[in-house]
Amino acid sequence: MARGFVQTIKWRVPNTSKKWKGKAETVMSVADPIGDAPALIDIRVRRTEEHPSGKGFTREGVRLSQEEAASLVKAIQHSLQELRETDGRLE
Repeated sequence: MARGFVQTIKWRVPNTSKKWKGKAETVMSVADPIGDAPALIDIRVRRTEEHPSGKGFTREGVRLSQEEAASLVKAIQHSLQELRETDGRLE
């Protein structure tokens, strides 16, 4: 039986943390397992070619089930709404 994932990047943004600035990006991808398992949402740091080790994914990130990802989307939307209502500051 084959193992592994087919990973398709759906969103990316340059990573701005001190450790990775200019050397990595944060990516959100769909990790579709080979076989019958459901697809997962993967949010992870990916090194760029500018990194001394070269391009590739790091261990820094999360892999979410579809239900967990839906819950995260709701939490982000709620937080954004609060920020809009309070002029960009949570109280």
